[in-house]
Amino acid sequence: MEGDVDGTGSDAADTVTYDNMSDEDAVDDAMNEGNSSDEDRNVQHHTFDRALPVKHTYLGMNLEELRGRTFLDDDSYQTIPLLPEPGVVLVPGQTLPLTVFYPPTISMLRRTITTDHTFGVVCVRYATSHPPILADIGTTAEIYAFQDEEETAGFKIKAIGRQRFKIVETQRQIDGNVSAKVRILPEIILGDPLAGASFSSCDKYSKSAKKLKNLENREAVVTRWPSWVYSQFQTQKLMKKLIHLLRHMKIGNPNASFPTDPVELSFWVAQSVPLRDEQKLDLLRIDCAVQRLRWELSVLERCRILCCQKCSSKIAYQRDIFSMSVEGPQGTYVNSGGYLHETVTVYKAKGLRCVSDEPSTEYSWFPGYAWTITECRHCQTHMGWLFTSTQPELRPAKFWGLCRRSLAPKLETGENAEFKPVM
Repeated sequence: MEGDVDGTGSDAADTVTYDNMSDEDAVDDAMNEGNSSDEDRNVQHHTFDRALPVKHTYLGMNLEELRGRTFLDDDSYQTIPLLPEPGVVLVPGQTLPLTVFYPPTISMLRRTITTDHTFGVVCVRYATSHPPILADIGTTAEIYAFQDEEETAGFKIKAIGRQRFKIVETQRQIDGNVSAKVRILPEIILGDPLAGASFSSCDKYSKSAKKLKNLENREAVVTRWPSWVYSQFQTQKLMKKLIHLLRHMKIGNPNASFPTDPVELSFWVAQSVPLRDEQKLDLLRIDCAVQRLRWELSVLERCRILCCQKCSSKIAYQRDIFSMSVEGPQGTYVNSGGYLHETVTVYKAKGLRCVSDEPSTEYSWFPGYAWTITECRHCQTHMGWLFTSTQPELRPAKFWGLCRRSLAPKLETGENAEFKPVM
C-alpha cells in the first residue's frame, strides 16, 4: 500500500488529486451505506477470511520460515541491536512486518537471523525540538520468516514481539546502526490478595458465584480492608470485567475467544485499542498484568471517541471498531515504501475525505479490497484509507482503516483528560 511517508499527509498532496468539496458528501454517503446497519455489525454476515491479514501475503508467498524460539532471562542485561521506529510501540505478542531498503539495517537483520533471531524495537518520539529521541522502554522482536531479495525489492521479514526491556545505554555503530545494553523486564505475578485469610475447608464453595462472594466478604472481615478493595486486585474478576466490556463495545471478533492468560490478555488489549504512544509506553513500564488490566479498564470505561490527533475533530466512535483480523481490530502493516502503519478498522467514520483518484489493489493489506487514501477534512492530516470490496460476495462491502498515530482517544464529554496508569 502507498500513503504518506511520515504520517502527516504532506507527501500525499504531491502524488494524489484532492476531491473537491462537492465530493465530500458522496464520500460520507458511501461511508454510511452498508456499514452502519445491524446486519453488517453481525459477525455471521462477514464473509472475509480474518486469517488473511495475519499472513501478510502482500510481502510475498515465498518467505523462508525460521525454527526455534529465543527467551532471554528475566532481569538479565543483554546487548542487542535496536531498530528505532517512528510512531510504533511494539508490545509482546504483536506481529511486526518489515520491508527494509537501507543497507546497514539489512546487514543488521541478516546477522540477527544467523544468531538468535532477536532484535529490539524502540519507538522514536518527536519532541517539540529536534533531534528525535528514543523511548527508554521497548520490546524484543523475534524474526520467524524472511525473504532476502535484491535491494530494489527490499529485505522482508515477519517478526513477533516477545519481551519488554529498559534501555540502560545506547551506542551508535560505525555503519549507523544502534545497539543498546538493556535490562529484560520481569513479569510480576500477583496471587489472590485474600489467600492469607482463606480457609481451605471452604474451597468446595468456590464454584458458586453467590457463595464465593459471601465467603470473600467473611474472609475480608479478619483483615483491615473491606472485600471490594481486594476485588480490584483479583485477576479473574478483572479479566471477566474487561472481557465483558470488550464484548459490549464489540471490540474483537465476537465468535473468537479472548486470551485466558492475564498477561496475554493485557497485551492483547494494548495492541488492539488505539492508544497514544505515551499511553502504550506507560503500559510497557507496568511490570504486573493486574495493574495493566486495571489501567486498561480505566481507559476503556472513560474513552468513547476517537479524534484527529492534530485538530481534535471527531473521526469515529469506539463502538464502531471491529476486527478484520483474527489478531484483533488493530494490526501493524507495512506499505511498499517500507513505512509501518498501526491501523485500526472501523465500520464508520466522519470528517474524512478521499484524496486519491481511483481505488487501488496494489499491496493491499486485506486481499479482495481496494484502498483509497483519506485525510482529515479540517486539517488535511493523513488519517488512513477507505477499503472497498472488489468482489460482490465480500462483507463488509466497505470499511475504514485509520492510522493509530493520527488518532487521539478522548472522553465523550469532550474533556481533554489525559489517562494515567492506575497505580
